[in-house]
Amino acid sequence: MLSSLETFSLGDLHHFKDRLDILIKRKTYAEKTALDKRASHRACVKIMGTAEIEREREFFDQTHKINIHEMSTNGLVLTIPATVIQDDILIASFRLPSNGERKVVDCQAMRVKEIVSNGNTTYEVAARAVDKNEVKAYRNMLKNRGK
Repeated sequence: MLSSLETFSLGDLHHFKDRLDILIKRKTYAEKTALDKRASHRACVKIMGTAEIEREREFFDQTHKINIHEMSTNGLVLTIPATVIQDDILIASFRLPSNGERKVVDCQAMRVKEIVSNGNTTYEVAARAVDKNEVKAYRNMLKNRGK
């Protein structure tokens, strides 16, 4: 295969190289996402906070302690000791370390991984931020289920 490349012109080789670079990036990103982790664009943080699970609010008024590990403009990765199901709506609240300002983020669980250690179960949740309309639609869905 390499011997046949010697017959190509310099322009063709540059074009071939550019196409190979794009293909390599796609394959690398596909392998990283296959490992169940996002490749980039998240800041690694250590922020403690609380979260309410919208599904539980119907029966309990309970907040759960969370640890936020990664954060981006449109989502976050956190661990929580309560049972979280994929597509659950979470209301996460925390204080910004820089100025102490309290933030409340409505987010939807996109990827949930159960972690068992010493008999304790925690869930690692990758969630994307959602707007108030999606929260209202989720609440209406919970109200109307079973009718």
